[in-house]
Amino acid sequence: MRLSWRSLAAALLVCAFASAAEAQDGPFSPESLSGVADLRLTYAAGERNWLDGGFGKTGVAGDGLDLRLGEAALEWKPRFNFALSGVVTASYQPDLDPAFDVGEAYLKFQGPPGPNGRLSLRAGVFWPPISQEHEGIAWIAPDMLTGSAINSWVGEEVKVGGLEATVMRRIGEHEVNLTGAVFGWNDTSGTLLSFRGWSLHGVRTGLKTDFQLPPLTPFMTPRQAPITTPFYELDGRAGYYGRIEWRPPAPFSVNALYYDNAGDRIAVEEVQWAWETRFVNAGFAWEPDAETRISGQAMTGETLMGYRAMGQIWVDVGFSSAFLLAQREVGENRFSGRVDWFETRDRTLRELDDNNEQGWALTAAWRRRLNPHMALIVEALHVSSERAARVLAGEQPKQAQTVLQSALRFSF
Repeated sequence: MRLSWRSLAAALLVCAFASAAEAQDGPFSPESLSGVADLRLTYAAGERNWLDGGFGKTGVAGDGLDLRLGEAALEWKPRFNFALSGVVTASYQPDLDPAFDVGEAYLKFQGPPGPNGRLSLRAGVFWPPISQEHEGIAWIAPDMLTGSAINSWVGEEVKVGGLEATVMRRIGEHEVNLTGAVFGWNDTSGTLLSFRGWSLHGVRTGLKTDFQLPPLTPFMTPRQAPITTPFYELDGRAGYYGRIEWRPPAPFSVNALYYDNAGDRIAVEEVQWAWETRFVNAGFAWEPDAETRISGQAMTGETLMGYRAMGQIWVDVGFSSAFLLAQREVGENRFSGRVDWFETRDRTLRELDDNNEQGWALTAAWRRRLNPHMALIVEALHVSSERAARVLAGEQPKQAQTVLQSALRFSF
């Protein structure tokens, strides 16, 4: 079943207004609102965009120049009292269906420091703490237009609705954060990654987003709907994740997360399936000086769905990806460079439905702050990959795509 986002929003508002009377500045103060909008010029050459049902590895169509409003987002961060706050984001993404949607909506409780550490909770709809890139308004990467393969997939298929708890503890000059969560509404996670493969873009799924899948094999066509809905509850099971982060006195941090949606791979509704998806993600960030930041992530996992055919599960795909990102600030300029590697490993029924893939990508970006509310971002992306399933769309298995983008980003 789909979560009724109206019901969720109503529940959050009831909790919010119950505590609003204690707020000094009020939850609707001007400081609680922020927004961002991109006027974007793009040039792309290469295969059909995956958002149009192709196997393309970027979120930009390969059809020449395009000038338009790329996206816009509004974020409301009300504070009700010392301990209780909230986050609600709404986004406009013209390439998605629907274009207007809710991104995240959750309440956050943060207790005072104590001898055993500091406890914080959040409840609602949110992305797990995985990305080393998305620190901006409404889960937007502040310095680049395209996310890594890992975090692009997180933005597509790893949004959850649940309860998360974090304990922060100081041990001498070291800081350790332990996080655990239980969640639902993430049962179809793995559908896009299996049938389309990895992609690099800035798309963020909403509560009601549907994605069109690329052409399916004759084996899968009667077994899988031609669309997938990432925020979907099918099996009534609770998934979970756990995370640990270590921050030593040096300007360095490292973290690791294990995720398991506990999906019942034979639960089905409207020919959309619950996928059994689990992965391990590790990330780090290092700031050797005030102007330089080097970060990276690595992820490996597996996703499975369906009954058995000829003694094998319908889909059983292993997946891995990693990236390294270097950033340097020079005055009002910030330069970013990233290298990505990714693959999927089909472990079953390849003669009927081959989901193997290998690829890499290079991204370079320049961000220039023009004034406190405006920035110019210019980015170049090149992706090369090989995927046997491209023959279903009349394309060669090996494809390369180059995308040039610039954005005039307004924010408040």
